[in-house]
This record gives sequence, structure tokens and C-alpha cells, in this order.
Amino acid sequence: MKRILKIVGKVLLIVILLFCAYIGKSVFATSLQDSTLVVGTQNLVDAIIGWLTGIGITICGGYFIYYVYCLKTNDEGERRRNIQNIKTTLICMILITCGLALINTILSFYK
Repeated sequence: MKRILKIVGKVLLIVILLFCAYIGKSVFATSLQDSTLVVGTQNLVDAIIGWLTGIGITICGGYFIYYVYCLKTNDEGERRRNIQNIKTTLICMILITCGLALINTILSFYK
């Protein structure tokens, strides 16, 4: 059993070394802008920004409108709960906006 584990370990080590050699050739380009790592990171950040803008803010805005509408029709106990939900929704919208600003700031260092 130990012998099989040693053989599997050596094979995995060789595969990892070959993979690292391949990554080294493709990631480290002549300039930073042509690097696969930089281009992939920029694409990832663009996707995150699109997702947060499209889905996150839209859902928070929908909840905000719903809770404000419910304020008019609820009694006092439900009104307090809806006010707390409105505060939570506004905090989420602020956090999403701050997250987008932070991601854009980090992305600006790559450009």
C-alpha cells in the first residue's frame, strides 16, 4: 500500500511540475497587459461588477419599493418590522455600491 502511495505521489508531483511549467509560460508574458492572469482577473472583475449592478441593486430596489408600499397597509407591529426591513435594504444597497467602488478602484490599477 505504501509503495502504491509513493508511485501515485511521484506521478502527481510530475503532473504538478509540468502544469506549473505550462502556467509559467502562459501567465508571464512580455508585458503585464498581455498576461493571462491579468486578462482573466479583468474579465472576472467585469463579470462581478455586472452581476452586482444588474442583480444586486435591482433586487434591493425591489425590496425597498415593496417595504415602502407595505408601510401604508400595515398595523403598528408590522410597521416597525417593515421599517427595520427598509433600513436593512438601504444598508445592503450602500454595501453593494461601496463594493462596486472598491472593485473599480482595484481594477483601475491594472489599466
